Amino acid sequence: MSYKTFKLKPWHFIVATMIFYIITVIISEFRIKQMPLASGKTNLVELDEIKFENDDIRFVFFYDRNSQLCGKMRFNIEKLIENDQELINFYAIDINKNPNAFFEHNVSGIPNILVFKGDKEIKRIMGVVPYDNLRRIVRTLKDNP
Repeated sequence: MSYKTFKLKPWHFIVATMIFYIITVIISEFRIKQMPLASGKTNLVELDEIKFENDDIRFVFFYDRNSQLCGKMRFNIEKLIENDQELINFYAIDINKNPNAFFEHNVSGIPNILVFKGDKEIKRIMGVVPYDNLRRIVRTLKDNP
C-alpha cells in the first residue's frame, strides 16, 4: 500500500497570504462603515500650535475636517471625553488650517493622535482606533506617564 504525502509549495503560501489580506480588508472596511461620524458639537479645544507649559499628559488629534475616517475617530474621542470627565486633556489641530504643525511634528497621516508630556512627544496613536481600545490606551498613559 502506498501513501501519498502532501507537500506545501511556495504558491500555497502566496495564495494563503492573498486570501488573508483580502479577508482583512473586507472586515476592516465593514467595521469602519459601521462606525458613526462625529456630530457638529465638539469637546475638543482647537490649537494653532503645540506649546504646553507644564508636564501634564495631553492628547493632540491631527485631523482633516473633510475626512470620513477622521470623523469616525473624532466620534470615538468625543465619546471618550463625555464618558470620562477626567480625560479632558484632548486638543485638536485641523491640518488644513495649520499645515505647519502637521509638518513640524512629522505626522505621516491622519487621523493621528500625538501624546505629549509637556512639550515632549511620548507616543503616537495612528489610524481609526475603536472606542474600547482608545479608552484603554488613554487610561494606561494617564496612569503610567
